[in-house]
Amino acid sequence: MSSLLNKVAFVTGGGSGIGRGIALRLAREGADICVPDVDEAGARETVDLVTQLGRRAMTVKANVASQVQIQQAAKACVAQFGRLDFAVANAGIGRGGSVLEMSLKDWQDQVDVNLTGVFLTVQAAAREMVALGHGGRIVCISSLAALNTSSTMWAYSATKVGVRMMVRGWAQDLGQYGITVNAIGPGVIETPLAAGLAGEPGGNIRGSLESRTPVGRVGRPDDIAGLVNFLVGPDGSFMSGSYLVMDGGLRDARGGWEPDAKAAEELARIQARSLERHVRMQAWLDDRD
Repeated sequence: MSSLLNKVAFVTGGGSGIGRGIALRLAREGADICVPDVDEAGARETVDLVTQLGRRAMTVKANVASQVQIQQAAKACVAQFGRLDFAVANAGIGRGGSVLEMSLKDWQDQVDVNLTGVFLTVQAAAREMVALGHGGRIVCISSLAALNTSSTMWAYSATKVGVRMMVRGWAQDLGQYGITVNAIGPGVIETPLAAGLAGEPGGNIRGSLESRTPVGRVGRPDDIAGLVNFLVGPDGSFMSGSYLVMDGGLRDARGGWEPDAKAAEELARIQARSLERHVRMQAWLDDRD
Protein backbone atom coordinates (compact mmCIF):
# COMPACT_ATOMS: atom_id res chain seq x y z
CA MET A 1 0.00 0.00 0.00
CA SER A 2 1.31 3.45 -0.87
CA SER A 3 2.54 5.64 1.97
CA LEU A 4 0.83 8.68 0.37
CA LEU A 5 -2.59 7.12 -0.10
CA ASN A 6 -5.41 9.68 0.18
CA LYS A 7 -3.03 12.54 0.97
CA VAL A 8 -3.46 15.81 -0.94
CA ALA A 9 -0.63 17.63 -2.73
CA PHE A 10 -0.63 21.26 -3.90
CA VAL A 11 1.91 21.65 -6.72
CA THR A 12 2.43 25.11 -8.26
CA GLY A 13 3.55 25.21 -11.87
CA GLY A 14 2.33 21.64 -12.27
CA GLY A 15 1.23 22.20 -15.85
CA SER A 16 4.62 21.24 -17.31
CA GLY A 17 8.22 20.28 -16.62
CA ILE A 18 9.36 19.46 -13.11
CA GLY A 19 5.96 20.38 -11.64
CA ARG A 20 4.14 17.89 -13.84
CA GLY A 21 6.70 15.21 -13.04
CA ILE A 22 6.16 15.80 -9.32
CA ALA A 23 2.38 15.76 -9.64
CA LEU A 24 2.40 12.46 -11.51
CA ARG A 25 4.88 10.81 -9.13
CA LEU A 26 2.87 11.77 -6.05
CA ALA A 27 -0.30 10.58 -7.77
CA ARG A 28 1.31 7.21 -8.51
CA GLU A 29 2.11 7.02 -4.81
CA GLY A 30 -1.56 7.53 -3.93
CA ALA A 31 -1.97 11.29 -3.47
CA ASP A 32 -4.69 13.48 -4.90
CA ILE A 33 -3.37 16.54 -6.71
CA CYS A 34 -4.22 20.23 -6.92
CA VAL A 35 -2.49 22.06 -9.79
CA PRO A 36 -2.45 25.87 -9.50
CA ASP A 37 -0.89 27.32 -12.64
CA VAL A 38 -1.14 30.29 -15.00
CA ASP A 39 -1.04 27.81 -17.90
CA GLU A 40 -4.61 26.51 -17.78
CA ALA A 41 -4.23 24.18 -20.76
CA GLY A 42 -1.08 22.61 -19.38
CA ALA A 43 -2.64 22.23 -15.95
CA ARG A 44 -5.66 20.48 -17.46
CA GLU A 45 -3.36 18.06 -19.26
CA THR A 46 -1.67 17.24 -15.95
CA VAL A 47 -5.05 16.74 -14.28
CA ASP A 48 -6.09 14.36 -17.06
CA LEU A 49 -2.89 12.35 -16.60
CA VAL A 50 -3.45 12.18 -12.85
CA THR A 51 -7.01 10.95 -13.22
CA GLN A 52 -5.77 8.26 -15.63
CA LEU A 53 -3.68 7.03 -12.70
CA GLY A 54 -6.85 6.62 -10.65
CA ARG A 55 -6.39 9.65 -8.41
CA ARG A 56 -8.51 12.76 -8.01
CA ALA A 57 -7.19 16.04 -9.35
CA MET A 58 -8.19 19.65 -9.85
CA THR A 59 -6.73 22.74 -11.46
CA VAL A 60 -6.99 26.35 -10.35
CA LYS A 61 -5.78 29.27 -12.44
CA ALA A 62 -3.37 31.05 -10.13
CA ASN A 63 -0.37 33.32 -10.46
CA VAL A 64 1.99 32.70 -7.53
CA ALA A 65 2.99 36.38 -7.67
CA SER A 66 -0.56 37.31 -6.64
CA GLN A 67 -1.32 36.86 -2.94
CA VAL A 68 -5.05 36.83 -3.61
CA GLN A 69 -4.86 34.22 -6.36
CA ILE A 70 -2.57 31.78 -4.53
CA GLN A 71 -4.52 32.07 -1.26
CA GLN A 72 -7.75 31.40 -3.13
CA ALA A 73 -6.13 28.39 -4.81
CA ALA A 74 -5.07 26.88 -1.47
CA LYS A 75 -8.55 27.38 -0.04
CA ALA A 76 -10.12 25.85 -3.15
CA CYS A 77 -7.90 22.81 -2.74
CA VAL A 78 -9.05 22.30 0.84
CA ALA A 79 -12.68 22.94 -0.10
CA GLN A 80 -12.49 20.30 -2.83
CA PHE A 81 -10.51 17.58 -1.04
CA GLY A 82 -10.99 18.38 2.65
CA ARG A 83 -7.27 18.51 3.42
CA LEU A 84 -3.85 19.72 2.27
CA ASP A 85 -0.89 17.57 3.28
CA PHE A 86 1.92 18.54 0.90
CA ALA A 87 2.81 21.76 -0.88
CA VAL A 88 5.46 22.05 -3.57
CA ALA A 89 6.46 25.62 -4.46
CA ASN A 90 7.75 24.81 -7.93
CA ALA A 91 6.60 27.63 -10.23
CA GLY A 92 9.48 29.68 -11.58
CA ILE A 93 10.77 31.70 -14.53
CA GLY A 94 14.17 32.63 -15.91
CA ARG A 95 15.30 35.88 -17.54
CA GLY A 96 18.94 36.10 -18.58
CA GLY A 97 21.07 39.10 -19.42
CA SER A 98 23.99 41.35 -18.56
CA VAL A 99 23.62 43.74 -15.64
CA LEU A 100 24.23 46.49 -18.20
CA GLU A 101 21.21 45.53 -20.25
CA MET A 102 18.63 43.72 -18.10
CA SER A 103 15.36 45.62 -17.86
CA LEU A 104 13.81 46.41 -14.51
CA LYS A 105 10.79 44.35 -15.52
CA ASP A 106 12.85 41.23 -16.26
CA TRP A 107 14.52 41.61 -12.88
CA GLN A 108 11.26 42.29 -11.06
CA ASP A 109 9.36 39.44 -12.70
CA GLN A 110 11.97 36.96 -11.50
CA VAL A 111 11.84 38.34 -7.98
CA ASP A 112 8.04 38.33 -8.02
CA VAL A 113 7.68 34.74 -9.22
CA ASN A 114 10.80 32.95 -7.97
CA LEU A 115 11.14 34.63 -4.59
CA THR A 116 7.90 36.37 -3.59
CA GLY A 117 5.88 33.65 -5.29
CA VAL A 118 7.56 30.97 -3.20
CA PHE A 119 6.91 33.00 -0.04
CA LEU A 120 3.23 33.48 -0.95
CA THR A 121 2.80 29.80 -1.83
CA VAL A 122 4.33 28.63 1.43
CA GLN A 123 2.35 31.16 3.43
CA ALA A 124 -0.96 30.17 1.83
CA ALA A 125 -0.36 26.43 2.15
CA ALA A 126 1.05 26.63 5.69
CA ARG A 127 -1.93 28.65 6.90
CA GLU A 128 -4.27 25.93 5.65
CA MET A 129 -2.11 23.21 7.22
CA VAL A 130 -2.03 24.98 10.58
CA ALA A 131 -5.80 25.50 10.50
CA LEU A 132 -6.37 21.83 9.67
CA GLY A 133 -4.09 20.81 12.53
CA HIS A 134 -2.47 17.68 11.08
CA GLY A 135 0.92 19.08 10.09
CA GLY A 136 2.35 18.84 6.60
CA ARG A 137 5.35 18.82 4.30
CA ILE A 138 6.51 21.70 2.16
CA VAL A 139 9.14 21.45 -0.59
CA CYS A 140 10.50 24.51 -2.41
CA ILE A 141 12.26 24.14 -5.74
CA SER A 142 15.44 26.20 -5.66
CA SER A 143 18.24 25.47 -8.16
CA LEU A 144 21.86 24.49 -8.60
CA ALA A 145 22.07 28.14 -9.66
CA ALA A 146 21.91 28.96 -5.94
CA LEU A 147 25.52 27.68 -5.85
CA ASN A 148 26.82 28.49 -9.35
CA THR A 149 26.06 31.40 -11.63
CA SER A 150 27.25 33.21 -14.75
CA SER A 151 27.37 36.64 -16.35
CA THR A 152 23.80 36.17 -17.60
CA MET A 153 22.19 34.00 -14.89
CA TRP A 154 23.01 36.18 -11.89
CA ALA A 155 19.45 37.48 -11.38
CA TYR A 156 17.92 34.00 -11.49
CA SER A 157 20.64 32.80 -9.13
CA ALA A 158 19.89 35.59 -6.68
CA THR A 159 16.26 34.51 -6.39
CA LYS A 160 17.20 30.87 -5.89
CA VAL A 161 19.72 31.72 -3.17
CA GLY A 162 16.86 33.53 -1.44
CA VAL A 163 14.74 30.38 -1.51
CA ARG A 164 17.55 28.41 0.17
CA MET A 165 17.68 30.85 3.07
CA MET A 166 13.93 31.31 3.48
CA VAL A 167 13.50 27.56 3.83
CA ARG A 168 15.92 27.49 6.76
CA GLY A 169 13.91 30.12 8.59
CA TRP A 170 10.54 28.57 7.76
CA ALA A 171 11.68 25.21 9.09
CA GLN A 172 12.31 26.84 12.47
CA ASP A 173 9.04 28.75 12.35
CA LEU A 174 6.70 25.94 11.25
CA GLY A 175 8.19 22.97 13.07
CA GLN A 176 5.99 23.68 16.08
CA TYR A 177 2.97 22.88 13.89
CA GLY A 178 4.35 19.58 12.65
CA ILE A 179 5.31 21.08 9.27
CA THR A 180 8.69 20.36 7.65
CA VAL A 181 10.14 22.64 4.97
CA ASN A 182 12.98 21.71 2.61
CA ALA A 183 14.47 22.91 -0.67
CA ILE A 184 15.77 21.04 -3.70
CA GLY A 185 18.45 22.41 -6.04
CA PRO A 186 17.98 20.75 -9.44
CA GLY A 187 20.82 20.84 -11.93
CA VAL A 188 20.08 20.97 -15.65
CA ILE A 189 16.74 19.20 -16.14
CA GLU A 190 15.10 18.59 -19.50
CA THR A 191 12.29 21.13 -19.23
CA PRO A 192 11.12 24.14 -21.28
CA LEU A 193 12.73 26.50 -18.75
CA ALA A 194 16.18 24.90 -19.08
CA ALA A 195 16.06 24.24 -22.83
CA GLY A 196 19.01 26.52 -23.58
CA LEU A 197 21.23 24.67 -21.12
CA ALA A 198 19.99 21.12 -21.79
CA GLY A 199 20.09 21.45 -25.57
CA GLU A 200 18.40 19.12 -28.03
CA PRO A 201 18.68 15.32 -27.81
CA GLY A 202 21.67 14.34 -29.92
CA GLY A 203 22.76 17.96 -30.31
CA ASN A 204 26.09 19.62 -29.59
CA ILE A 205 24.88 21.36 -26.43
CA ARG A 206 23.47 18.14 -25.02
CA GLY A 207 26.61 16.21 -25.92
CA SER A 208 28.84 18.78 -24.25
CA LEU A 209 26.67 18.82 -21.13
CA GLU A 210 26.57 15.04 -20.85
CA SER A 211 30.34 14.79 -21.28
CA ARG A 212 30.84 17.19 -18.35
CA THR A 213 28.24 15.58 -16.07
CA PRO A 214 29.66 12.69 -14.01
CA VAL A 215 26.54 10.53 -14.37
CA GLY A 216 26.65 11.10 -18.14
CA ARG A 217 23.15 12.38 -18.83
CA VAL A 218 20.84 15.37 -18.49
CA GLY A 219 18.36 15.34 -15.61
CA ARG A 220 14.70 14.37 -15.94
CA PRO A 221 11.64 15.68 -14.08
CA ASP A 222 11.24 12.19 -12.59
CA ASP A 223 14.61 12.58 -10.88
CA ILE A 224 13.40 15.59 -8.92
CA ALA A 225 9.99 14.01 -8.36
CA GLY A 226 11.64 11.03 -6.67
CA LEU A 227 13.39 13.29 -4.18
CA VAL A 228 10.15 15.16 -3.48
CA ASN A 229 8.47 11.81 -2.86
CA PHE A 230 11.13 11.01 -0.26
CA LEU A 231 10.76 14.38 1.48
CA VAL A 232 6.97 14.13 1.79
CA GLY A 233 7.00 10.44 2.70
CA PRO A 234 7.61 8.75 6.06
CA ASP A 235 11.38 8.47 5.54
CA GLY A 236 11.68 12.27 5.26
CA SER A 237 9.94 13.10 8.53
CA PHE A 238 13.13 14.15 10.37
CA MET A 239 14.49 16.36 7.59
CA SER A 240 13.69 20.06 7.69
CA GLY A 241 15.52 23.23 6.69
CA SER A 242 17.71 21.36 4.20
CA TYR A 243 18.84 22.25 0.69
CA LEU A 244 19.44 19.10 -1.37
CA VAL A 245 21.28 19.30 -4.69
CA MET A 246 20.32 16.82 -7.41
CA ASP A 247 22.50 17.54 -10.42
CA GLY A 248 24.35 14.38 -11.43
CA GLY A 249 27.54 15.82 -9.93
CA LEU A 250 27.56 18.77 -12.34
CA ARG A 251 28.26 21.43 -9.70
CA ASP A 252 31.90 20.35 -9.34
CA ALA A 253 32.44 19.24 -12.93
CA ARG A 254 31.37 21.90 -15.38
CA GLY A 255 33.55 24.80 -16.36
CA GLY A 256 30.77 27.34 -16.74
CA TRP A 257 27.10 27.92 -17.42
CA GLU A 258 27.46 29.27 -20.93
CA PRO A 259 26.43 27.00 -23.85
CA ASP A 260 28.96 25.51 -26.23
CA ALA A 261 30.10 28.18 -28.69
CA LYS A 262 30.13 25.59 -31.50
CA ALA A 263 26.38 25.08 -31.15
CA ALA A 264 25.23 28.49 -32.39
CA GLU A 265 22.65 27.13 -34.85
CA GLU A 266 21.17 24.77 -32.30
CA LEU A 267 21.06 27.51 -29.69
CA ALA A 268 19.30 29.87 -32.12
CA ARG A 269 16.54 27.29 -32.67
CA ILE A 270 16.11 26.82 -28.93
CA GLN A 271 16.04 30.56 -28.30
CA ALA A 272 13.35 31.01 -30.95
CA ARG A 273 11.15 28.42 -29.24
CA SER A 274 11.89 29.96 -25.86
CA LEU A 275 10.89 33.39 -27.12
CA GLU A 276 7.52 32.05 -28.23
CA ARG A 277 7.01 30.55 -24.79
CA HIS A 278 8.14 33.77 -23.12
CA VAL A 279 5.61 35.86 -25.07
CA ARG A 280 2.81 33.41 -24.28
CA MET A 281 3.68 33.26 -20.59
CA GLN A 282 4.19 36.97 -20.08
CA ALA A 283 0.52 37.89 -20.44
CA TRP A 284 -0.37 35.25 -17.84
CA LEU A 285 2.35 36.45 -15.47
CA ASP A 286 1.15 40.04 -15.73
CA ASP A 287 -2.37 39.05 -14.65
CA ARG A 288 -2.27 39.51 -10.87
CA ASP A 289 -5.79 40.71 -10.08
